[in-house]
Parts: sequence; C-alpha cells; structure tokens
Amino acid sequence: MSMKTREVEQYLVVYLAGRMDVHLASETESQLNDLIREHSGKSVILNLEDVEYMSSSGLRVFVSLMRTLKESGRSLKLCNLSPAVRKVFEVVELMDMFEVYESEEEAVAT
Repeated sequence: MSMKTREVEQYLVVYLAGRMDVHLASETESQLNDLIREHSGKSVILNLEDVEYMSSSGLRVFVSLMRTLKESGRSLKLCNLSPAVRKVFEVVELMDMFEVYESEEEAVAT
C-alpha cells in the first residue's frame, strides 16, 4: 500500500493506493499513526480513490485510527470510496460510524 500526503486547511489528507489486506494492515496502521503524531494539530481525511481492495483488517485500521484521533479532539473523514471499498463498509454496517464524503473537496468544506 502506498501513501502520499498533503495539508489542506486544518486537515492532513492521506492518499492511499493499492490493497489493504491482512498482510499490509499493521504496516499501514503504523505509518498512519506516525503521520498523526507528526501532524498533531490536524484532523485526517483518507482519500481512498486508489484503494483497489480492502479486507476487514483494513476496517480495523480505520476504526483504530478514528479512536486515536478522537482521543485528541480530532476527526477522521473518508472520501472517494471505490464501489468495492464502499461495499465492504456496507456489508459490515460501518458506513454510519464514519464521516464519508463523495469527494475530497466536500470533506474539506464540511
């Protein structure tokens, strides 16, 4: 899984690409935790446009990240979910747990 970042207003936008499966989840979680420590004043937007596949291990990473951010008064937003990734969230009924936006622009604006 590759990861790029940029800062937009009060957000750190993280662009994830590739597969989020059981083999990559812990490494991805570690990288995301490092980023939120480095950018301690920023809430996070995960842009998932280029995520091809996500297993339940990926969902666990996002739940953990959201909890960590909430503990410090920050938020996690998800945007640009591909149909395959959206389906994983819907199947396990987690869509309501996250702030999900159709576009990055919409996530930044709200």
